[in-house]
Amino acid sequence: MKNGLVKNWMSSPVVTVTRETSLNDARKMISEKQIRALPVVDNDQLVGIVTRRGLLRVDLSFLNDENRHLETDPADAKVGDVLTLNPITVFPQSIIPKAARIMLENKITALPVMDGGQLIGILTTSDLLRFILSEYPDVKRKQSVSHYMTDEVISLEPHSTLLEAHTLMGTKRIRSLIVMEGENMVGLVTRTDLMSSDPSRLGSRNNQELSLKILTQPVEKIMSRDLITILPSAPVTEAVELMLKYKIHCLPVVDAEKKLVGIITESDLFLLIVQKFF
Repeated sequence: MKNGLVKNWMSSPVVTVTRETSLNDARKMISEKQIRALPVVDNDQLVGIVTRRGLLRVDLSFLNDENRHLETDPADAKVGDVLTLNPITVFPQSIIPKAARIMLENKITALPVMDGGQLIGILTTSDLLRFILSEYPDVKRKQSVSHYMTDEVISLEPHSTLLEAHTLMGTKRIRSLIVMEGENMVGLVTRTDLMSSDPSRLGSRNNQELSLKILTQPVEKIMSRDLITILPSAPVTEAVELMLKYKIHCLPVVDAEKKLVGIITESDLFLLIVQKFF
């Protein structure tokens, strides 16, 4: 590897929040800056991290009966109420394949970069994709999408509810679901779609009835219909380029007849880094 150190690929400066930042403000920052994680700092020290995935879990928790006794109102909740303490971090001198393995094994999308106890950057999934494009030309044996895609695709039907999609993503620890009508792929629903559709994160307990009404709507109302797909024979770098260009984390894999044969995700590409560059 020419430039295989974290310091050469991390994003800096880092967008951060404090314990006192409201969850609504954190969501706005994640949405506007198109990022997936916000390190939480206290007196310039890293104390935790809050992620888009974590915010989704918070939204759903306020709809569960067992959590209705909590004193915190969703509209008043702060980052300090939900942050993940002691996040996994890396050093600037760590190698990218090691960082990719950490992300893959822990199913996380960002690693704060620490140097001498100070937060100096953050390594994200997009940074790892850029690494692949830079270093892949030196790989002796090229690979196609078919070598890294997952052929067992988790899907649901157009009339499945948003709550069912929430639950399925949570139990399977995935960020997207293919929507199938019979043998035909008709859409894709992502965690971002679900977060955008859920008004509970902006309201209070008094709005739970409306939130539950929304979550019983079918996924076909919010799913993406104009899907970006890829052939199994395409070079894996084409998948990387498409993910970076369109800021997406997965691609349905279809054959010449446009039939779904698999899906390739960022996690699959992290595996490529571990296998080819470690």
